[in-house]
Amino acid sequence: MTSMTLGPLAVPIAFIPWLAALVALWATVWLRRRDAARPDPEALLSWALFGVLIGARLAFVLRYWDRFDGPLAMLDVRDGGFWWPGAVAGALVGLSLALWRGHRRALGEAGLAGGVGLTAALLVTMITVPLQSGTAPAPEVDLRTLDHDIVPLSTLTGDRITVVNLWASWCPPCRREMPVFQRAQRDYPGVRFVYANQGESATTVRRYLTEEALRLDQVLLDPHRDLGRALGGGLPTTLIINGDGQLVDSHLGPLSPAALHHFLNPYTSARAVEKE
Repeated sequence: MTSMTLGPLAVPIAFIPWLAALVALWATVWLRRRDAARPDPEALLSWALFGVLIGARLAFVLRYWDRFDGPLAMLDVRDGGFWWPGAVAGALVGLSLALWRGHRRALGEAGLAGGVGLTAALLVTMITVPLQSGTAPAPEVDLRTLDHDIVPLSTLTGDRITVVNLWASWCPPCRREMPVFQRAQRDYPGVRFVYANQGESATTVRRYLTEEALRLDQVLLDPHRDLGRALGGGLPTTLIINGDGQLVDSHLGPLSPAALHHFLNPYTSARAVEKE
């Protein structure tokens, strides 16, 4: 399972502890604010949070700057491109700026709220880790070719890394990342790419590929969305299956070239897989 559905939203399992931490942190601030004698740490925490977000994104961009198609792509955080060393540095910078601006009295309250948030994150992590075990057998589902021949997912894996993308033509983020995958087929010739369309007909898929002039290696149909349901249902979702047929990682949301490289990097050898 890679995501949970909260109303109309699909939320990555890995994001839920951070969401719990944020809710717990601000709830603590709100409850303690009722005592007018206590300093309000909201400004200090806001500086730290902005520092985390800006620092994590800046570090990611600096790490993969040559993989972005211009400044606008660097600003587009929809690809989920953040790197934790930048988050740590950004938090320290944000806190320093807040203290310099005169929020020293709130440091104790901010520390308390941060501790409550961290505790909440750890507790939720203990609950969610079993839902997203690091390595598990890939789901046993039967996909279909555009000519309706049955293709078990297990026959598409083995001997090398396989990337499986769950998508639909009506999904704007899916459409946005399709050119990224088309280019990745050239840049990562040692990786097998599979595109499992969720719930659409072969006619619809063929028309979309023709209209967009996409040349994708292995486009298959998941007519009953069996694969999507097994993983939580969010689109687009991208999976990494290793050579032993084990599901080793997943990503919910669109991928940019930089985010895809960051996603693949732990499981591939750059010299062996990526075309220089």
